[in-house]
Amino acid sequence: MTLSYKIAKLIVEKGVSIDDVMVSLRKYKLLSLIPSIKDQVSRLGKDVNARDTLQIESPFEIGDEAIKNIKRIVGNDLAPHSISINKNLLAGFKARFKEKLYDASAERILKQIMSN
Repeated sequence: MTLSYKIAKLIVEKGVSIDDVMVSLRKYKLLSLIPSIKDQVSRLGKDVNARDTLQIESPFEIGDEAIKNIKRIVGNDLAPHSISINKNLLAGFKARFKEKLYDASAERILKQIMSN
């Protein structure tokens, strides 16, 4: 893990201020790390945004009411969401939120029934 990455993690995940980082970089004559830190912050920010976005897979378009119900299931009515069509799903949906998978697909339900 590089120093640039560690500093970027502090900024993105721990909320360390840019001003504090700049003071430390100046103090230790590490200002040359700024471009690398900026790139790492950008990458980490995208990862955080992806985790915080409810990603829904469905075999067909779903309406606003279904989206609201899925948001209730994952416990966040205000989460931003993205929807992708997955024709391999027979019915139901799969949703990923904060690195947790919510599988309400027909395939999972059938497997569960067959294993009982």
